[in-house]
Amino acid sequence: MSSLSRLINPSSIALIGASPDQAKLAARPLQYLQRYGYQGRIYPVNPKHASIEGVPCVPSIADLPRDVDLALILLPAAGVADALSQCAARGVASAISIAGGFAEAGAADEQQRLTDICDSQGIRLIGPNCVGLLHPAKGVTATFSSELRNRMPRPGKVALFTQSGALGNAMLQSFNDLDIGLAYWVSTGNEADVGLLDLLEHALDDPEVEMVAMYVEGLKHGSRLLELGRRARAAGKAVIVLRAGKSQLGRAAAVSHTGKLAGAWKVWSDVARQSGVINVDSLDDLLDLALLFDRHGDPSRLRAKGLGVLTVSGGMGVLISDAAAQAGLQIPAFSEQTQATLRSVLPEQMTVANPVDTALFTDEQGYALCAEAVLNDPQIGVLLLVLTRLAHDYTALVPWLEKLSVQAHSMGKRVAVSYLSSSDPLLPEDRQRLMQAGGLALSTPERIVVALGHALQAATGDMDPTDAVPATPSRNAAEFLLNAGIPQVPEGVFNDADAAVAFADAQGYPVVLKVVSPDIAHKSEAGGVALNIPDSDALRSAWTGMVGSVTAHAPAASITGYSVQPMLRGGFELIVGCSTDPELGRVLMIGAGGIWAEVLDDVRFLALPTTEAEITTALQSLRIAPILSGARGQACLDVPAAAQSIQRLGRQFLADPWVLEVDLNPVLVRPTGQGVVALDVLVVPSEPAQ
Repeated sequence: MSSLSRLINPSSIALIGASPDQAKLAARPLQYLQRYGYQGRIYPVNPKHASIEGVPCVPSIADLPRDVDLALILLPAAGVADALSQCAARGVASAISIAGGFAEAGAADEQQRLTDICDSQGIRLIGPNCVGLLHPAKGVTATFSSELRNRMPRPGKVALFTQSGALGNAMLQSFNDLDIGLAYWVSTGNEADVGLLDLLEHALDDPEVEMVAMYVEGLKHGSRLLELGRRARAAGKAVIVLRAGKSQLGRAAAVSHTGKLAGAWKVWSDVARQSGVINVDSLDDLLDLALLFDRHGDPSRLRAKGLGVLTVSGGMGVLISDAAAQAGLQIPAFSEQTQATLRSVLPEQMTVANPVDTALFTDEQGYALCAEAVLNDPQIGVLLLVLTRLAHDYTALVPWLEKLSVQAHSMGKRVAVSYLSSSDPLLPEDRQRLMQAGGLALSTPERIVVALGHALQAATGDMDPTDAVPATPSRNAAEFLLNAGIPQVPEGVFNDADAAVAFADAQGYPVVLKVVSPDIAHKSEAGGVALNIPDSDALRSAWTGMVGSVTAHAPAASITGYSVQPMLRGGFELIVGCSTDPELGRVLMIGAGGIWAEVLDDVRFLALPTTEAEITTALQSLRIAPILSGARGQACLDVPAAAQSIQRLGRQFLADPWVLEVDLNPVLVRPTGQGVVALDVLVVPSEPAQ
C-alpha cells in the first residue's frame, strides 16, 4: 500500500487543539469519533483541560506517544506550521489542517512553509483549507463535516475526493440521501502536499475501492493522469471526474498553431478520454454514476451490453433511443423468441421492436410478462422500465420489481426503473426497497441512459501499453527533426531569386515558395506562401511579390531567406504539433491542417507517451476521418505511416525538454504506400539547447 495508508486508515489519531466547547468546529471530530465507533487510540491535545468527553488530554504535541498515525490540526492558520513541524518531529505519519488563510487568501509563503516541512521531514499533509477525511468502515471521522450530525454514509466501494470542501460536504449529504456506499472521502483543500492524484494512486492499490469519483478544479503534477488512468483501467476500476473550469481560455500568447488551438478544456477532455477517465457534466451525472456502480457493480460483469426498453409511450421510446445513440449505448433488435412472446401479450396493432411501447393495453400482469420476455433476451444486459401511475398500480408493482431485480442479478443482468414524468416517482420507501434488491431508480430515463453510457465507457475502453522506446536527445532544431525521423520535401533556402530559380530548375516544376522567418509563424497571412509555381518566370514574379508583401505585413521581422520546395500533389493535409500544457504536461495534437487548421478546429490531443493505436484512434475520431479513408471514391491515404511518424515526433518531444512547441503544418498524408511528408516545420525552443 502507498505512503497514505496510515492517513486513510489510522490506528491512532491526535486532535491538536481539540475543544470541549460544543459551539466550536474543534469539538466535532472527537464527538464524531465516539459516536461512530472509532476503535483506535484518540489523543486530544489541549493544555487547558485534563479530559474532553471523557478522553484524557495530552498537554502538548511533544507529550504525544511516538509514531501516531494521524494528527488533525484544529488550530488557526498562524499555528499550523509550528504544529505540523512538531508533529513530524514526534514521528506523526500524516496530518490534516482545516484552517483557511493560506494561498487562497494570498498567503502563498505561509502555505509554502507547510510544503517545505512535508518535503524535509517526511510527514504527509491534507489541506490546508479543507474539511478533512472520512472512512465509514473504520469509524474514522477526521473532519468537522456538518453532515455527520445526521448520519454516517454507508460503507461501500466508492472513494470520493473533492477539492471543494463545501461541495464535498454536500456530496456526502447526497450519498446519504441516495444510500450510496462510501469507501472514504477526502477534502483536499489547497493541496500543500497531498493532491488528488496521490489519493487516486492510493485508491487504485486499495482492494476495497472499485470506483473513484473526483471533483477537480486543477491537478498538481497532472502529467501523471495518463499513467494512473491506464493503471485504473488495468485494475478494472472506474475513475469519474466532474471537472470545473470548462470556460477557461487557451494560452493566447502561444506562438504556433498548436499552441493557439490548445485550449485548456479541449486538452483536458481529450487526455481524460485517452486515459480512460470518465468526464461527467454535472453533480447529478456523477452521483447517478456512483449510484449505478454501487447498485449494479462493474458493467463489464454484465452478460450482455444491450439496453432493452419497456415503456408506455412511443414518444418516450424515441427520446430514449436518441439519448442512447448520443451515449454510445446499444438498443439491439429483439430475438424472434422475444418478439413472439411480446406478440402473445400485446394487441396486433402494437409493434414489438426495441423500445417496446405497451401504451395502455396491458395490466400489471401483462406488463410483467413483457418485462420478463425482454429481460430473457440474450442481447439485453439492462432492462429499463418506464412507469406511470396513468397505467400502473405502483403498490402492486413494487414487490414484483424487487423479485425481478433479484432475478436479473442471478442472470448477470440488471433492472433500471424510471418514470414517464419525473413528478410521478415511486414513494421513497418503495424506491429504497427496489434499490436494496439491486435495482436502479432515477427520476428520468435519460439520466439512466447517460449513466449507463458512461458505465459502458468504463467497461469497454481499450488501453494500449505505454511505448517505452527512448529517443536520443537532440541539441538543435535540425537534429530534433533528424532524430524524430520526420520525412521532409527537398528544400533550399535562398536570399536571391537567381539561386532559387537554379534550385527549382534542378528539382523540377511546379514548386512552392515560402518565407522563412522565426518571427512569422502564420506565413500565408503575411503573403509568405505561393503554391503551384509552374516555371522560372512565375517564380521570379512570386519572389518579387512575396518580398513586398512580407515587408509590408511584418516590417520588423527577421527574414532568414525564402524556401523553395517541389510542389507535391495528392493526399490530404494534417496539422501535427507538440506543446506543453500547464496542467497536464507534454501533449501531442493531430487535426485537419493547412490553411484550415484554425478555421475548422478539428483536432485531438494526446498526452505523451502515446502509441500508434491511440494515434490511429484519434485520427479516426476527427471529422475529416472519411477523407483519410478514401471518401467518395478517392484513394485511401497512408494512415499507418502517419501514425508511425506522429508517434516518433511525440517520442522525440518527450526526450527534448528544451523544445517548447513543435508545429508541422501541413503534413501531407499521401495515398496508401506513399507515406507522409512534412511540408512546413516550426520548432520553438524554450531556451537554447545545450
